Amino acid sequence: MQPQAPLVPLRGEVWLAKQNPVIPNDPHLPRPVVIISTNARNKAWPNVIVVPLSAGLERPFEALHKFIPKGSGGLPKDCHARCDFVSTMAKTCLDARGPLGPPLSDKHLWQIAKGVRAAIGDNLLV
Repeated sequence: MQPQAPLVPLRGEVWLAKQNPVIPNDPHLPRPVVIISTNARNKAWPNVIVVPLSAGLERPFEALHKFIPKGSGGLPKDCHARCDFVSTMAKTCLDARGPLGPPLSDKHLWQIAKGVRAAIGDNLLV
């Protein structure tokens, strides 16, 4: 058996998180996450910066929860990027099968970046 190449997720790709090191028995797993860290960082570091996606938000808060439509990034249903839950995740927590589809559009990544900035109180671009 040949050794498996290390995962190198790309910015904007949607991957399934199969583990949550912060919440070991997280009932929301597997969960789709958007990779928001840069490609150079993703290649060099053993972890990535992610924003989780949720399909079940009843009352999304527009400044922090950015709508991502079904099909974008390979998503099977409409979701909201939970920009208030941005975190770092070891690549080993990602499903080794790879991304669900092509990276999200620049428009969606820009909206997510604005949401993260709003979550940390940087309202210059919100």
